[in-house]
Amino acid sequence: MKTKLVLIQLLSIICIISAIAQSTPIAQFYASGFSQPLGIVNASDGSDRLFIVEKGGTVKILDSNGILISGNFLNISSKVSTNGERGLLGLAFHPDYINNGYFYVNYTNTAGDTRIARYQVSAADPNVADPTSEKIMISVNQPAWNHNAGDLKFGADGYLYIPLGDGGGAANCGVMDGDNFLGKILRIDVNENMNAFPYYGIPADNPYVGDPDWLDEIWASGLRNPWRFSFDRSNGDMWLADVGQNAWEEVNYQPANSVGGQNYGWSMMEGAHCYSANNCPLNTAPCNSSAYTNPIFEYSHSSVTGGASIVGGYVYRGCELPGLQGYYLCADTYSQNLWTVLPNGVSTKFSTNVGNIISFGEDEFGELYLASFDNNIYRVIAENNIACVGCPTNRYEMNTVAPGVYQAANTVYSDGVISSALNTTFYGNYIELNPGFQSNMDFIAEINPCSQ
Repeated sequence: MKTKLVLIQLLSIICIISAIAQSTPIAQFYASGFSQPLGIVNASDGSDRLFIVEKGGTVKILDSNGILISGNFLNISSKVSTNGERGLLGLAFHPDYINNGYFYVNYTNTAGDTRIARYQVSAADPNVADPTSEKIMISVNQPAWNHNAGDLKFGADGYLYIPLGDGGGAANCGVMDGDNFLGKILRIDVNENMNAFPYYGIPADNPYVGDPDWLDEIWASGLRNPWRFSFDRSNGDMWLADVGQNAWEEVNYQPANSVGGQNYGWSMMEGAHCYSANNCPLNTAPCNSSAYTNPIFEYSHSSVTGGASIVGGYVYRGCELPGLQGYYLCADTYSQNLWTVLPNGVSTKFSTNVGNIISFGEDEFGELYLASFDNNIYRVIAENNIACVGCPTNRYEMNTVAPGVYQAANTVYSDGVISSALNTTFYGNYIELNPGFQSNMDFIAEINPCSQ
């Protein structure tokens, strides 16, 4: 039977981080042919395609070999406004996309307001969406052309998370009020009301359910312009980057066991620093109050040591760069600085070889990519080829391993429950079974990944 590998989450990450020196990440050209790419997303459907979100309202596809497929997967350019920070800003695929074909987009409409909508892939062609299938789920009036945020992703709990910016304009404490969606993270259940408006439900454990002063969809508050967030595919932790005002850029960290309700402090706080109480009600918690959740990482506005606009990334869980296992990667659009960050806040700064980074992406196997305003897509690799030499060329070559003693060496298995850690060697997301390994159950084996 096919089950999920659990021992690797308990043992391998610790082994890798402690035993292998951190790699220096650099960008390697991967693909071109895009116009203002703002996002890189995979569908987790076994196709190993990358879907490239373009600001103008189109989504293109790179196949598993990095070749651009002709035409558009989706074209809603007639519905999208693009001036300023507006546009088609986010894309997420339903966890059961392979069966239901649903995916979700975040865009600003021709009036400049945010729309969260569901679409469905065409029944005739997996590389083309049905443009008539739109179901608008959430509408948010935007008072200005900036701070629209735009990302959306599914958590390990199966719920859709939607960070929204503060709406732009003058800084104010309205993003802490519970009567609007601006400056909030929303959390919704897209498996409820799938066939009737609003095409989603409210998770019963959302933190403000039943509170008359708060909208039920709200998960967290106090954000300025969250530009890209992600969930650690290994443990479900959330990492969220929030673009600062004049002085500080920040990354917020929310463990997977969070019950929500965090207030990240804007506009009383910018990062971990006092900002302004202007336009804030008298009962607003003061600067540095314990009511606010401080960022796990921040940097100042400096072209040398920091930058001016943060881009959130991912915790690396791929195969090819074992020296980056467990590190969160983020970058700055304008300074060409890139950081790796651990959950304890320890960070390392690097200078990238690509400028104007605007987004990170993750493929089905945890390898990372970058989108740049130069209209290219790059793959994150290790400097001096400090990488796994034998990563899989065919990651779907699967066999079933029956109970008993396993005698062969240098074969790596994944996606199975291993009953014992004896006679195994851990490599990132993969396990090598040494001679003498014994299993007491069937599990699925993937042949020929990382051998080092």
